[in-house]
Amino acid sequence: MPDPPDVLLSDADVLIDYAAGDVGILRLVSEHIGPVHVLEETLATVRQLSKRTCERNAIKVISAEVDVLVDAGSRSGPLSFEDWLCVVTCRKKEWICISNDRALLRECRRAGVRVHRGLGLMTMLVHGGALDEGRALRVAERIHVENPYHINERVLVAFRRSLRAAKP
Repeated sequence: MPDPPDVLLSDADVLIDYAAGDVGILRLVSEHIGPVHVLEETLATVRQLSKRTCERNAIKVISAEVDVLVDAGSRSGPLSFEDWLCVVTCRKKEWICISNDRALLRECRRAGVRVHRGLGLMTMLVHGGALDEGRALRVAERIHVENPYHINERVLVAFRRSLRAAKP
């Protein structure tokens, strides 16, 4: 019997990016890579998406456990409380954090948490044949327009290169 797929926990940035680009991509991620979850506390900071929209797109909305809330609340540093919730939840449950935020990704790596970048999800979908390269490029461009800080031109160039690597 195959192992169950890895669970992915989204931060706010990835939700905001895909709300701007195409939230349906996260449904494809849930179907082909692994179930996508978001903490209620994180979703509360994302005005672009509702709980209902998340659920319609196969994004499971969960509550942080009390011990996770306490642990995250005791942390300080460059991350928001919601980002600490992501780190602590992923570490505790051995989930993968999906983010484009450098500080969050760095802290996850320090904590031994596996990570995926937001656009990397589309690369995996294209490589796996679940997403058309043209759609992936259009979504990435829309995300770039809305989020030029995290998804800058350098990131887009690397993304295009990663898609080309998928071609036979």
